[in-house]
Amino acid sequence: MKEDIEKVAIVGAGTMGRGIAQCFAQAGYQVSMFSRTQKTLDRALPLIESSLNTMVQEGVLAQPSIRATIDRVTTTTSLQEAAGDADIAIESVTENRDLKKAIFTQLDMYCPPGALLASNATSLNIFDFVETSRPDKVLCAHWYAPPQLIPLVDVVKGPQTSEASVELMTRTLKKMGKKPVVFQKPVPGYVVPRFQIALQREMHFLLDNDYLSAGELDEAAKWGLAFRMMVLGVVQRIDFGGLDLSAINVERPSFEPTPVDYKPKKLLELVKQGHLGVKTGKGFYDYQGRSEADVCRERDIRLIRLLKAIEAETGS
Repeated sequence: MKEDIEKVAIVGAGTMGRGIAQCFAQAGYQVSMFSRTQKTLDRALPLIESSLNTMVQEGVLAQPSIRATIDRVTTTTSLQEAAGDADIAIESVTENRDLKKAIFTQLDMYCPPGALLASNATSLNIFDFVETSRPDKVLCAHWYAPPQLIPLVDVVKGPQTSEASVELMTRTLKKMGKKPVVFQKPVPGYVVPRFQIALQREMHFLLDNDYLSAGELDEAAKWGLAFRMMVLGVVQRIDFGGLDLSAINVERPSFEPTPVDYKPKKLLELVKQGHLGVKTGKGFYDYQGRSEADVCRERDIRLIRLLKAIEAETGS
């Protein structure tokens, strides 16, 4: 296993794949991004360039970095070509057990023997079904959208993953400016998606029953929930509120939570109508005909400015 990573193969060029590819390319690594279709690759590169331009605009990258970063990314519809000399291969395709299993079989065949094989899987436990000749080098590296901006990456050990593999992945991520957290064993959804599922259940209940609008609900989440989370997280907040109060709320809850099997009416109706969010121009919000790149640029600017403020405050 190489200690000095030079080339990374990214399998998948969608929202996550292209963002992960951008992260590694920005950090100076050579990246080969694979997709089964040239159309997906042709869509990915302009979106990477748009993201880099936004970073330049916000002063976190120098203009020459754009060309240098893009030049480090090659694209291909051949998985063998992408993986042939990779030191790390990261699979980032849809949550489909058979597809992921097949990809890992091919990566094991095409990648050099010392290469790490990682999955961006969220809910699937790849260690239950992936079969390779190098189980000590198989792990999860779970990123968050947009990967090029969100610092958190979940690094998840399997039953046979070596400490050396975990150390190499976490060290590489830290060099890139990411903040990896290590899971000693897999759990579906890790931390953030598990929180989001519980939050979304209550969100859909409030929207479906017209207690408040989507905009008002987001204002409440940003200025009440997320504002405190940025300082205290979720565990330390209980320390400040008092464990006795939290215990009382558990033993004598003040309201009945929304049932786990609640079916969100407005969400399913929007999907039925073909309104899928930013990628179609309309979801819970109407993006007024703006392009996906424009909407993502606005989001990225706000995230970059928030990150800069946090870094200035914490010195990290």
